[in-house]
Amino acid sequence: MRNEFIFSTGGDWDTTSLTSGGYSIEAAQLYVELRAGRDDWGDEVEGGIWEGAELTALIRPAEDPMAPYDIFPGRITMEFPGYTIIMENQHPMVDMRHLRIWFNGEDITDRVVDIVVDINAVDSFVQAYASVYKSRFLLRDEVITYNIL
Repeated sequence: MRNEFIFSTGGDWDTTSLTSGGYSIEAAQLYVELRAGRDDWGDEVEGGIWEGAELTALIRPAEDPMAPYDIFPGRITMEFPGYTIIMENQHPMVDMRHLRIWFNGEDITDRVVDIVVDINAVDSFVQAYASVYKSRFLLRDEVITYNIL
């Protein structure tokens, strides 16, 4: 069975939900951290996951937070006010070459630098941001960070 999750928030706890297959999941924490697009010295470069990537993506269920389960292989859609992030990796061994990332409908797989989403209901802590590499023809390249929550 394929994992497919939808996380949605309007910006507060009352509007926050996590579902899978149409069923609500009571979660203590949703944690997604992707680090990619860096050279051998840790500097951001164009190339996204093709320059190497590290990914942690898990859900800690409310009934047993010490027994987290992995999101991948699968797909997660994360909907925030003004932003949508979709991450998908259906490879059985979660081979990073099969990871795809969309940010507000745009495929950023080859430009992603960081995606961090930490929604922790137990500690009432939320953090979400995405960093994307933007190359420029005549100007200096830059990394744009979107503070989502």
